Amino acid sequence: MAKYLYIFGYQTPEQVVNAARQGIPDEASRALFIEADSPEQALAWGREVSEEFVRRLFPGQQVSWKALNFAQWIESAPQTEYPAEILAQLPAIACGSYPDFDRLSA
Repeated sequence: MAKYLYIFGYQTPEQVVNAARQGIPDEASRALFIEADSPEQALAWGREVSEEFVRRLFPGQQVSWKALNFAQWIESAPQTEYPAEILAQLPAIACGSYPDFDRLSA
């Protein structure tokens, strides 16, 4: 298994309100490492994590990250794109496991 850096975009409840009121297409993003057999497997599991992450941001509402079609990708060369100290702070999970969503939100 290899470790893949998964990055995804989303909107917070506040960003959704601001976008509706002011037409501001603001978007947030999060990243985590996913241990998987392939980048495709990591990307597929990352989409599930993103869906659950956004569902938790909007309790009691029917908001689907997948339906909103936000950006998501596996970073091909994270060591050259991001400082090591930032990468070291990111959560890492096994494919099929969820991260600590409180930590991911911070």
